[in-house]
Amino acid sequence: MEKRPKVISQYLVENLRESGVERIYIILGEGKSAIMEYYGNGSRFGVEIAYLYQEELNGMPHALALAAPWIADSTVLFGMPDTIMEPDNLFASLLSFHTNRDADLTLGLFETETPQNFGMVRVDESDNVEFTIDKPVESNLDKMWGCACWSSRFTGLLAEYVGALRPPAKESVLGDVFNFAIDNGFHVAGFTPEKSQYIDIGTTAELDLALKRFHL
Repeated sequence: MEKRPKVISQYLVENLRESGVERIYIILGEGKSAIMEYYGNGSRFGVEIAYLYQEELNGMPHALALAAPWIADSTVLFGMPDTIMEPDNLFASLLSFHTNRDADLTLGLFETETPQNFGMVRVDESDNVEFTIDKPVESNLDKMWGCACWSSRFTGLLAEYVGALRPPAKESVLGDVFNFAIDNGFHVAGFTPEKSQYIDIGTTAELDLALKRFHL
């Protein structure tokens, strides 16, 4: 099927919709109201969409902790809006793997040759995550995480982790919370989808790839 131009974040919305999610939460910061105007309540895209506002940009863990009161009892699928991930049923497969493994947290993994641009992950022979490291200058790891699925237990841990941070603590990354979960005995699994691709349009090379592949 020929790819047609669309808003980049719409690839994520549609992939989440195909997994059967009940509601998508989009976290917005200052100057991002155009996103809300584009998606509205989500009915035009076949899914229910709600919005949360982040007043201060303190890193991804803080942003996600805003959603904790609304997702406390839910299984969560997470993706970043400036990425294109394939296959189209990626989140459905991720959710199935997560459920079958009875994991607290499952990371969607993709191969990369540029570890300095991503959060890198080491998994054992049973696909259990041993640790993550954010954007290492040098690394022999070849898998990065690009999306995730987690249980209500991890949502609680995330809120606990963020609540314990106090200024002037450095801006944390989500990989810090993943490692915190591993250190506290959480079952963290790694799922590598077949025939997968991950494009982060935040980098020049990946943006050029997206422009060529998806006729953007």
